Amino acid sequence: MLRSQSLVDYERFCTAKVVIFIDNSNPDQTYQLLTVHGEAIERLSGLFSARVIMGDQKRLKADFIIENEIADAWIILVPIGRNRGLATGRDPQRVNVDAKSSWEVYAFRELNRQIRETAQIIEEVTAPYRRSHRPEDPLPSLSSPHGSG
Repeated sequence: MLRSQSLVDYERFCTAKVVIFIDNSNPDQTYQLLTVHGEAIERLSGLFSARVIMGDQKRLKADFIIENEIADAWIILVPIGRNRGLATGRDPQRVNVDAKSSWEVYAFRELNRQIRETAQIIEEVTAPYRRSHRPEDPLPSLSSPHGSG
C-alpha cells in the first residue's frame, strides 16, 4: 500500500497531520460502515498517511481540533442515508458515506483543500520572518590585541 504525505511548510519540509474520523455514535452503523467502506478508508488514509480515529461526531469540534493541533486536515465519515447529500457547505468535513456520489473522491479533494489552506496560512504567518535577512558578515568580535605583554 502506498503511504504518502503532503507538505504544508515548504521551507522546513513539514508535512500535514491528517485525521480521518469515523462516527461511532451508533455501533451497528459504525460496524456496517467499516465493513462496506473499510478498503476505501484504508486507501484514503494511505494517500495521506492519515490516522483513522473513531469518535462521536457530536463531540468532535473543529475549534478544538485546530487549537490543539490535532490535525491540519480532517474529515468525519458518517453514515446518514442514501437520500442525504454528500456534504454541506457549512460543514464540508462531514462526509456522508451513504450518498449517491463517490465519497472517496470528495474526501480526497476536501483533504487537499484543507492542506492547501494550511500551507497558505503558514506561508502568510512566516513570510515576514523569512524576508528579513541576517547580515552575512556579523560584527567582528572584540579581542585583545596580539602580542601584548
